[in-house]
Amino acid sequence: MQLKNIGKSEEYVLTNTNIPQNSIENKAHSTTADYALMLIAPLFVAFFIHGVSAVKTVASSVLTCALTSFLGKKLIKSETSIKDLSNVVIGVTVALLLPVNVPWWIPILCCIFAVVVCVLPFGNFEKAPFAPAVAAICFATLCWPEIVFNYSNHGMSLAKMLTYGNSIDGNHVAFLEIFIGNVPSAMGTGCIIALIGSLAFLLIRRPKDTIPVFSFILAASIMALVFPRISSGRIVSVIMELCAGMLIFCAVFFMSSPNYMPEKFLGKLTWGFTSGIICMLIRYFTSFEEGVGFGIILSCSISDYFDKLPYTRKEKMRIKASEPYTEIEIPTVVPDEILNEIPDISNEVIELEEEDFNDIPVGDSESLDTVVSEENTLVHQESPFIIGGDSNE
Repeated sequence: MQLKNIGKSEEYVLTNTNIPQNSIENKAHSTTADYALMLIAPLFVAFFIHGVSAVKTVASSVLTCALTSFLGKKLIKSETSIKDLSNVVIGVTVALLLPVNVPWWIPILCCIFAVVVCVLPFGNFEKAPFAPAVAAICFATLCWPEIVFNYSNHGMSLAKMLTYGNSIDGNHVAFLEIFIGNVPSAMGTGCIIALIGSLAFLLIRRPKDTIPVFSFILAASIMALVFPRISSGRIVSVIMELCAGMLIFCAVFFMSSPNYMPEKFLGKLTWGFTSGIICMLIRYFTSFEEGVGFGIILSCSISDYFDKLPYTRKEKMRIKASEPYTEIEIPTVVPDEILNEIPDISNEVIELEEEDFNDIPVGDSESLDTVVSEENTLVHQESPFIIGGDSNE
């Protein structure tokens, strides 16, 4: 609880600054559940296109995350919960960011790295300073780049074509192939239509969290338009850069996470735009086929600096209107010198002389509220009598 003075007047409010812990946990669980639902669309496309191979990779990843998290929390004596969906989200995300023909041990090692290095040291998934799935993919990229970007069974990916300066044919058939995911890519990053569906779900559930997503995509589009890596046209450059690799996937699933983004509107907007530029620069100058993951980790590490930006006018009004307060009435303290000048009449006795009774009006059988005691003291009493008349009357 916090007591603070409002303005120059003597008005005080009592503000409740304690947020219930269960409300924070429920909000985090709801956010994780939203991401689990968002992963359904790209997961369905991966199963539909790649079949049993995709099912095996996803299943092994999820089981590895769950088992590693359970054993790790038992070892450090931390609380475990069956309702925790973070292991499912991490396992599915890691699998969708890998090619379908990846060796079985790659997703297992990636999931172990994600849980042991990026989750357990910080307590839980929500407190991780960066996205565990992206960190695991960057770990695999540094260790086995020839495996992580191996699409030899399906041809050259769009990201590889951009590094060589090659371009797709600017016809509607080629664009349709890209949007439906019929291009060499990781299992969950190729189908742009599925990712747009996930973004639409996020826009309905948490529209404010899409601010950094759209600013990220805008920055990447501007970079691709101004600095194209192909010579077949700037529009084609924008389409290929956005659809290549895991750019859109990372924008939808990681730039929208409340665990990493700033809280203020201007912070979200500038953070997303800055992250888009960082990811594009890394993509331009990295030696790997895809370097967006490294840009996402760097963006998560600097997100706190964007919270120093000011609130907008609407945010200030909303915070002021939603702030709970209780008015406290503070009594005025009267100085002693003033109290001494006030006469004390609490114990005074009013004495009436005998002639004073003649001044009391006489009524006809009326009820009077006074009577004289034996000590000539006026006492409050209700009694019908007549004063001043004949005794016989």
